[in-house]
Amino acid sequence: MSFLRGFKFAFRGIIYAVNHERNMRIHIVIAAYLLYFVSYYGLSPAEMSVLLAVIALVICLELINTAVERACDLYSEKYDRLIEIAKDVAAGAVLVAAMFAVGVAGFLLWRPDTIWSIILFHCSSPERFTLLVLTAVIAILFIIIGPKRMIENAGSWFSKRKKTKDND
Repeated sequence: MSFLRGFKFAFRGIIYAVNHERNMRIHIVIAAYLLYFVSYYGLSPAEMSVLLAVIALVICLELINTAVERACDLYSEKYDRLIEIAKDVAAGAVLVAAMFAVGVAGFLLWRPDTIWSIILFHCSSPERFTLLVLTAVIAILFIIIGPKRMIENAGSWFSKRKKTKDND
C-alpha cells in the first residue's frame, strides 16, 4: 500500500465518523469554537500545545470508540454482555478524556475579564452578533442532522428555488 493511499483510508474513516456519529460532531463544534475563542487569550506555546493535545485526545478516542462499536456490531446483532462491556468501556474512555479536556480548558481559559471582553466584543456590533448567532445555528444543524443531510437539504432547497425562478 502506498503512503498516500493510507491517508485516503484515514480520511475516509474520519469522514465516516463525522457523518454517522453525533458525538464526533459535538466534539468538532466545541473544538472549533474553542480554537476561535482561544485566539483572544494569548496563550503561551506550551499552554496551546496542551489544549491542542487534549482536543486531539478526545477526537482520537471518539474515532476509536466508533471503530469498537462497528466491530462489535459486525460480530453479533443480538445482545451479548461482552459486546455491551466493550462498547461501554470505549465510550467511558471518551468520557474520561472529554472531562479531562474540559478541566484543562477551564484551567487555561477561566479568566472572567477576558470572557467578558469577548462577550462585549461580539455584542457591540450587530454584524458580529449576527455572525455569531448564524454560526451557532449552523453548528447546531451540523450536530443534529449532520453534514451529509445538510448538503442534501441545501441542494434540494437551491434546486426548488431555481425551479421557482425558472417558472417566474
